[in-house]
Formats: sequence, structure tokens, C-alpha cells
Amino acid sequence: MKTGVLVHGCNLNIENWRSVAWGEPPHHLGRIPMGFLVAEEHDASVVVFGTGASRKEFRFGDLTKDRPVLTEADFSLHYLRTHFHQLVQFTEIKQRVNWLCDDRQYSAKRQAFLDRIIADNVSLNTFEEICNAGKIFSEQQIDRVILVSSPSHIVRCLRDASAIYHSDSAFKRFRLNLFASPSITCYEGTSAADVVVVEPPHRPDRHVIPTHRRIQRMMTLQKLPQEQLVSLIEEFDDLLQKYEDIYFSFMNEKQSP
Repeated sequence: MKTGVLVHGCNLNIENWRSVAWGEPPHHLGRIPMGFLVAEEHDASVVVFGTGASRKEFRFGDLTKDRPVLTEADFSLHYLRTHFHQLVQFTEIKQRVNWLCDDRQYSAKRQAFLDRIIADNVSLNTFEEICNAGKIFSEQQIDRVILVSSPSHIVRCLRDASAIYHSDSAFKRFRLNLFASPSITCYEGTSAADVVVVEPPHRPDRHVIPTHRRIQRMMTLQKLPQEQLVSLIEEFDDLLQKYEDIYFSFMNEKQSP
């Protein structure tokens, strides 16, 4: 079974990019090292580095003087190239990928891994990352796809991949073998527990009001001008407070003897 790994890009302008994308040795793997580990353990035929809309100067290694402006995918790829020797700082990687500590194999294996990476410099968001990676996987006759991203992002990645790959016959080869592998590190101050999943109603013992559609509508308004977005949040917060008061009053009455 041929495996393809998609390592989702990370906005280059966030304050803790290195923590999210690379990680914090020895135990907290970011997206890039986790992508490496997953690809090695599953003998991936191709690894796609995804990208988004951000770009930034690269100031590491042999490109320090030139300082080219790179996309998320190329930035991540060059970061891996210049920091490859530091992968052994992660305990799990050192224990599972033996050739990293074998001088006889290191150079050839390192190059062989880098040769399997394809940088997607076209995508502008997660949805497009998954679409473009799917096209690459299809061309490479991949049978199994593994998504790699942060714990607070991977749920949406899997949702989008399910929607895209299950609805397009071009991806039928791997749509029944779609997996997600979260890295360890997250965006600053967040964790997987902060993710809110709003499912469509499906239980007969609960309400059937399509709450998820209201939430979807609200999320489409994220690009409102700042002033209007703040007003929306404030009004929404007031409305929530009103019904929270009603709810807790009801619950207190219900629990009273």
C-alpha cells in the first residue's frame, strides 16, 4: 500500500511559528518532525508540504545572506533542510529512526527523504492544500493518505479532507484510507481541548434544531471590518448571557427539593 503524507503549512507570521512547525525537543514534536516520523514509519512514497497565504524572509543556513521571501511550504522545506541534524533531539524520533544516528547511512537516507517531498506553493488555505495534495496523491497512485497538523487544527483538516476526497471520484483510490496524525505543539495558549465541534443533529433524544448552520453563518463573518466584528461579538455575548441566565435559573429550580 503506497502512502502519502500531507504536512499542513503554518502561518509564518505567528509569534510561535517555530514551536508549532518545528516543536520543542525532546518530547513535543511540531508539524515538520511529526510529518517526518509518520512518513518514515509508514514508508511514505511522497510527502507534500502544504502552504497558505503567508510569506516570509528565510534567514537560516546557506540562505541567510540572500534572505529570499518564501511561501509556507518552501520555508518549511528549507527549515527542515537546515535543521535536519536536529531531528535526533526529539526522543521519539531518535528511538524510532535508527539511521539518523548511523554515519554510514545518514547522508543517503537524508537525501532520499528530502527527494520525496513536494512543496505546494499554490494553495492559499487548508481547503486548497487538501485539494492540491489530493491531485498529487492521485497522480502518484497513493492508496493511503495521512494528514499531519497541530492538535487544534487537525480536526478541521480531517473534516475538509473527508468532504473533498469522499465526494470526488478522482480521489477514490485513497478515500477509504484517510487518516490524521496530530503533532504535539499548538498555537500559543491553545490545545486540542479548545476546539469546538458542532455536529448536525442526529440523536432522537435531543433537539433537532440545526444549530450548526447558525454557527457556520457566524464563522463566515470573520472577515467583517474590525469594528463590525467587535459589535457582532458583543451583541452575541449579550444574547448568550441572557439565555445563560435563563438556563441556570431553570437548572437551579430543577435541582431544588
